[in-house]
Amino acid sequence: MPGKPIAELERQMGIRGAVKMASNENPLGPAHAALRSLEQCLGESHVYPESSGPELRGAIASRFGLNSENVILGNGSDEIMQMCAHLFIQPGDEAVMGSNTFSMYRIVVQAFGGKAVCVPLKNYRFDLKAMASAVTDRTRLIFLAVPNSPTGTIVSKLEFENFLRALPDGRFLVVIDEAYREFVRDLDCPSGVNYLDGKLPVLVLRTFSKIYGLAGLRVGYGLGEPWLIELLNRVRPPFNVNSLAQVAARAALEDTEHLERSLSLTIRGILYLEEELTRLGLKVIPSQANFVCFHVECDAREVYEALLKNGIIVRHLASFGMNNCIRVTVGKEIDNQEFIATLKQVLPS
Repeated sequence: MPGKPIAELERQMGIRGAVKMASNENPLGPAHAALRSLEQCLGESHVYPESSGPELRGAIASRFGLNSENVILGNGSDEIMQMCAHLFIQPGDEAVMGSNTFSMYRIVVQAFGGKAVCVPLKNYRFDLKAMASAVTDRTRLIFLAVPNSPTGTIVSKLEFENFLRALPDGRFLVVIDEAYREFVRDLDCPSGVNYLDGKLPVLVLRTFSKIYGLAGLRVGYGLGEPWLIELLNRVRPPFNVNSLAQVAARAALEDTEHLERSLSLTIRGILYLEEELTRLGLKVIPSQANFVCFHVECDAREVYEALLKNGIIVRHLASFGMNNCIRVTVGKEIDNQEFIATLKQVLPS
């Protein structure tokens, strides 16, 4: 679920100038190229889009050295997760995932009568050996987020390849959710597109909601073998990605300057937040995403609510099963500084 909206907090608390650092949005907003493309296409809003988004699919495919037949578009990558569950899950089927990970995996599986098999994390990272052992003849989906939300952790290439080799024979799909992949700095992090080799059914999910700053337009995409994309298209609703979202995403994909600015801001923010949180004596989980997760010894809900009262919106991670943890999104430099200054005031001494 998204963090509390700024307008709602300001109404409830009677404050102004609240800062939202809860939903991992890009504080720089959309690329200028994306905004210009939207302005130019507003006059065509009365016309239905091309349902499969061929131009955007072609641009994405070109970026990864693939063909358009390897790409499917979604109303956010969440919708493609739902398509996967629609195709693969029948009542009683299972899906393996981490116990502290993105909630939509569990939600889409349960919506189709499936069982979410949640494997505990180990040191805030996926325990891939345990996840492989959890696969049974009822397993139809395996969800793996690289980096993971809410922890920001990754797995290594060797760990991931050993995991793939350890999987038993079966009729299941490995879904690699790479919503935050553009933020990764560790060169040892696997990239899902390198595993679309036909040895195992793999679907890679990415999104324009995070580093590209288009969360409000809802456009994500999946990369997979043509046979898999063709199956997913059978359950994809027509016109699921609107025409403005398609145009903006194409422009954002080409705006490398905005991408570099966003990444630079994020890296500086991550380093600053990790250093300052550590100075406060808090346990910080090293992040490869655009947010930082940290553990507090006191009641994290009290800290979260105290921050809210001071106009700082973060995420208390109780819904992820991490009651003593808080996740904060990297903001602009002034936002990061305000968050740290406020946190120092509200943390129990």
